[in-house]
Amino acid sequence: MSSILTNPLYRPLLEALRSARNGIVYGGKIRFSHALVINLLYRSGPILPRLKPVLKATKNHAEVLAAFAMIYKIAVKLLIQPTLLGPGNTRLAKFIGGAFGAWIVYSQHFPYFHPGITHQITLYCYSRVSLAVGKILLDYYLQSRQPMFRNSKGDVLLFNDLTSKQQLKLKNAIYGRSWKYFAVLVWALVMFIYDYQPQYLQSSLRHSMAYIYDVELDSWSSWWEFLGI
Repeated sequence: MSSILTNPLYRPLLEALRSARNGIVYGGKIRFSHALVINLLYRSGPILPRLKPVLKATKNHAEVLAAFAMIYKIAVKLLIQPTLLGPGNTRLAKFIGGAFGAWIVYSQHFPYFHPGITHQITLYCYSRVSLAVGKILLDYYLQSRQPMFRNSKGDVLLFNDLTSKQQLKLKNAIYGRSWKYFAVLVWALVMFIYDYQPQYLQSSLRHSMAYIYDVELDSWSSWWEFLGI
């Protein structure tokens, strides 16, 4: 069996299996803790029956990450073969591999994967990708357009004339300012939509917002009840 692990012929398959294993471990850790906390917060009753949906959600999350990891790794290994894209096109192969894996796992073309979990993971990645694309475009603009800035002495400098420390400070300032506007817009929209058409928000977000913000619908007969003790 040890010869299989060192045999280059089996290396692509072993890498795919290892990625799937890591997806199971990571998905299990993330989903179990999240589902357990949500279950304890919003549901009542005996502990053991309440653990069943926690374990099911953990299994579903692990399946999604493991399936995508395996499909993606296999697709990329096949695409970089000389008869297809070739080893010099790894970025294109990874783009196509990601699209192919998402078509099977995340797009809900097939009914094998939990739609709520695939929605959550995809939306999480969307927010991260949006921020990353913004930073990439900013870097491209600064390098290609070479905008002018004034230093503390009032001298006009191109972006490339700045030291690496000054460039980093400038980028962080722009990142920070854009994040402020992004956060303001997102929270303004989510609170507006929750009041206007809450049924269009994702169910777990809607339930958590109801729990936190709809306190005017609650009534309390004592301070103990008010404090939830």
